[in-house]
Amino acid sequence: MTTHTLADNSPSIVQTMLARWRYIKFGLVGASGTVVNLAVLYLCQEFLLGSIASDEQRLYASLAIAILLATVNNFAWNRLWTWRDRQAEFHGGIATQFVRYGLASWLGTSVQYILTLWLAQHLHYLLGNVLAIVLASVINYFANDWWTFKGNPREVSDDERTQRYQSITLGLLVLAVLVYMFDLGGENIPRNGDELVYTHIAFKTWLQAQSTGTWLPLASELDHMRNTKPPLLFWQAMVVPWLGLDWKLLWLRVPSLLYTFANTTLVVWASRALANDWLRQKTEPTPFPKVLNANTLGWMAGLIFLGCFSTYRYGRPYLTSAIETFWMNLPFWWLLCQVLRARNQGIQGGQFKPAHSVFVVASISWGMVALYKSFVLIAPLAATLFVSLCWFNHAAWRTWFVRVTLSTLFALGLFALWFVVDPDPMGVWREFVVGENWGKVSAGGPSYLHTAFVGGFSIWVQALGLMQNGAMLGPLIFGVAVWGLFQMRPAWRARLGGVVQPQAVLWIYVLLLSVFFMVPSQRSARYLIPLMPVMSVLCAIWLWRLPQWAQRTAMGLGTVFSLLGLGFLGLFLWAGWRIDLYPLWGRLGLLLILALQVLALLRLFGTLLSRAGAQSIQASWIWLFGLVLSLFAWFGMLCAPLHTASNTYAPEVVAQLQGAKLATPSNFNGDFERWRFLIPGIGNITPYMDHEPNEDADIAKRLKTDDAVVVHRYWQEAAPDCEKAECQILAQRIGLRGRHPAGEINLKSLQTPERVMFWREYLLVKKP
Repeated sequence: MTTHTLADNSPSIVQTMLARWRYIKFGLVGASGTVVNLAVLYLCQEFLLGSIASDEQRLYASLAIAILLATVNNFAWNRLWTWRDRQAEFHGGIATQFVRYGLASWLGTSVQYILTLWLAQHLHYLLGNVLAIVLASVINYFANDWWTFKGNPREVSDDERTQRYQSITLGLLVLAVLVYMFDLGGENIPRNGDELVYTHIAFKTWLQAQSTGTWLPLASELDHMRNTKPPLLFWQAMVVPWLGLDWKLLWLRVPSLLYTFANTTLVVWASRALANDWLRQKTEPTPFPKVLNANTLGWMAGLIFLGCFSTYRYGRPYLTSAIETFWMNLPFWWLLCQVLRARNQGIQGGQFKPAHSVFVVASISWGMVALYKSFVLIAPLAATLFVSLCWFNHAAWRTWFVRVTLSTLFALGLFALWFVVDPDPMGVWREFVVGENWGKVSAGGPSYLHTAFVGGFSIWVQALGLMQNGAMLGPLIFGVAVWGLFQMRPAWRARLGGVVQPQAVLWIYVLLLSVFFMVPSQRSARYLIPLMPVMSVLCAIWLWRLPQWAQRTAMGLGTVFSLLGLGFLGLFLWAGWRIDLYPLWGRLGLLLILALQVLALLRLFGTLLSRAGAQSIQASWIWLFGLVLSLFAWFGMLCAPLHTASNTYAPEVVAQLQGAKLATPSNFNGDFERWRFLIPGIGNITPYMDHEPNEDADIAKRLKTDDAVVVHRYWQEAAPDCEKAECQILAQRIGLRGRHPAGEINLKSLQTPERVMFWREYLLVKKP
């Protein structure tokens, strides 16, 4: 084995200056590309494409042309000037290098495309384009320096690779934040049906507060769905109109997004803190490669957390998931901080005594969990904290028991305030305690044991819940979780020997809560969402302990799952293409992004099938994290046209229906509440099921009791016959379908995907 000295690994002054000068040259080339981009965008938008009447559609075309020409300009100058010294080491042709350039720059292109279209809704399109270019250029530099124009890999020092990994993962994390912010107020973002139930209860309770001045009891028109959650969740939404803001999904979702970002911040902190502790203690080999420093591991943990589909689906809508995740995890992050601080001071094993603040934080956090989600969660959280404390210092178990009990009683006392202040405490007991909580423990089948071991709610399915939540990153999470199980015996032996590892608190948390959520008969992967931040930290740190074959298998399965997700999005694009949801230039841009994503995934397969070493595997993991986030971004772009002004009800239509009674289709509880956001100021909403008779005679009958009716039609079906229905089509738009009947989706139906994915939605009023 070759031994390297410190001098060998340290870059020379010339190399350092060259790297800095290269970045300056890249910046100058990028500036020229910006000029080309802005000039082409302006000329196309204002002159060359003036025949396109719609400003929005013209912007799609202008932006696509501007990006293409600026990309060609940047590639040519970067090849001839910025990375000229590396051309002799590249054995492919210019076409091959240009393909590499396109693949390496797809991320920056996506960033610019998304941000420009988003910012153009709030700023001048030129200013929005400049801001998008700034971020995209940073990502482009490191991607191209890393791959497109890279030199001989043996000439790259570990320090340079460390800096590359850190910069790229940070750039991806910033991109992930922007992806999560994009189209936050959209009607069709991935979500759970409970969101509209919660908005209904919050809105009805707000109306009640306006008339009576009381925020309790909670109000609802849904049978047995009034006290479905504690009041804090609904009061949070009621703050929106109290602050004078419009009743929009955007404002209702902002707190969830902020909680998700807070969870991400804690994930990044925990990973960095654990990595620094390993490097500082030096008692055993670090579980991660030396080229991945603490910052890189922190950014990677954040990417893994935000790359989990459960985070994207449940961490943005107006739901309890992000909130309960934050408060459930906070005491254990605080305990981890105390353990790491004690280790830094040389305190180990039985000498460890956490500060009283741990129990204060636990008391408040568990109270918030009870007032947002459920008091039942206090039991497993208290047990987990007690076991964790005993793991570090079992001799003081009596002290831990007393303090944890006091924290538990304080949290239960906070929850009990609901019974004290609510005028209908028996309703709370009947609907929340018995119906919402005890109902999840009841047999729910032939017997409790039958449900536990057979069917879709069995413990075997629940055991795969973490993998299900991870989706494309599920194989990685599953692999690390299995590896953790095999480490239980060595960890116990080390504990008997007096060695206490700080990460034990995280493993104990995952293990005990996973077992607890197998107890209810209504088992769901959604219950394991609060464990995802902790699993993200464990994956970022201990992924590298997996043998290479396990890493390759997890990455391969993750790539396959990503391709499946990409296939669904491609089908979505095809359906939108067939109904002219996207203009031609928008279609070509989206198709280009699809092609780049497919090629990038195929590159991952190539790496897995080759005899690539550890360095290639490390880089491929970062590629996979970026690709997963690109799928989220692409789905946001595909859905964005559904939320534009051209596909929403015009202000004059909304003004005409102020206070009107509306009949709407509703396929699940609370679905009808979406029209309160589509038509602000609408009066009473009467839901009916889509499968109910809805012919012209039925429409006429509904219009006798309601002022307006919303009707859905399959894409190939004719519009309602207003002569027979005695109605007038006031407006129409494209709606996204959901909750398909059993057996409707099959290979034959997918030949006409627009019928499966979209409705024609008609807003009908009485004929004048």
